[in-house]
Amino acid sequence: MSIFRLVNLPQEIFYLIFRYLSKEQLAYAFFGLNDNLTLAVKYFIGQEFNLTSIENENSFQFSLETILPSIGLNLRYLSIGLPYSLSNYLGYIQHYCPNLNILNIHCQTQNEDIRRYATCLIHAQLMSLTIMYNNQIVGEDTSMRLINRYDNRANQIMPLTNSLIFNLTSLNDLILLKRFSESSFLSDGLYMIECVATGQWLADSKDDLCVMSKKLHRDSIFSIKQIDIDQCTREYELYNEGTQRRLTVLIPYEEEEERWTSSSILSTHRKESSRSCSSFTLEKLANDEIFYIRPCYSHAKRLQIYGKRIIVSRCEHENVANHYFKLHRVS
Repeated sequence: MSIFRLVNLPQEIFYLIFRYLSKEQLAYAFFGLNDNLTLAVKYFIGQEFNLTSIENENSFQFSLETILPSIGLNLRYLSIGLPYSLSNYLGYIQHYCPNLNILNIHCQTQNEDIRRYATCLIHAQLMSLTIMYNNQIVGEDTSMRLINRYDNRANQIMPLTNSLIFNLTSLNDLILLKRFSESSFLSDGLYMIECVATGQWLADSKDDLCVMSKKLHRDSIFSIKQIDIDQCTREYELYNEGTQRRLTVLIPYEEEEERWTSSSILSTHRKESSRSCSSFTLEKLANDEIFYIRPCYSHAKRLQIYGKRIIVSRCEHENVANHYFKLHRVS
């Protein structure tokens, strides 16, 4: 009895079979069986490839390690993501897909911060960023800020695509992206913080943080550093350099948000708890080293001078001088 081999079928039969399979299925089933089938698979894949429907680990790894190196140069559209995180596939896209017009990312943020996606993928040449949630466009203002406020001091990355689509799984990711888009990059280091409205320095006093006279003093030097090693969050902690005590504010109860309370005071003497906030964003104004400083909790307002204290503002108006802080790098 003669042995019949699938690969000996006429090419036309394979084309009929391909019509009933997705690009991802036919790539896993037929790519590499012989030269003719490999060419046929490349032809059917064309310039678009969608890896989001692949749940089988072996199939996904085969697509990354075998398919993308072979077809990546010709791809113009790639969809990738769930259930895999950015770290699983970023290197492959960087090496093998240099000509993408659209990169469609289904963000896996259960184990990976959404701001890492922004840090690794947004670049100076990016033309458009679309944020999707439940198949609807959201956060258009945030998208524009993320593109327009790209900071090449923080992000030295290879441009991967002209257009980028983030598909979010949670509205909390949108909140984090909004916070990230409003915050600016600042190098870790020692700083003196000047209150622009008074020309005085922030200093750590015996009870709370006060506005002191404009003279160099040890209690006026603060260590400012990003809270994550990869510097993806643009959230900062501030420490008194002399005591190494961390600055905090208390997260207000809902009924307190519109009025001043003593818990609003910025302090290094407060016992930290689940209601204390010790991380801040720095929102740079124009090209000068002047910033708004905002605690990192939902709906937080900026810090401002209130008499001799620094508090979380009761209201938030643009161009209010007592919200302005100038950072002077010491080292």
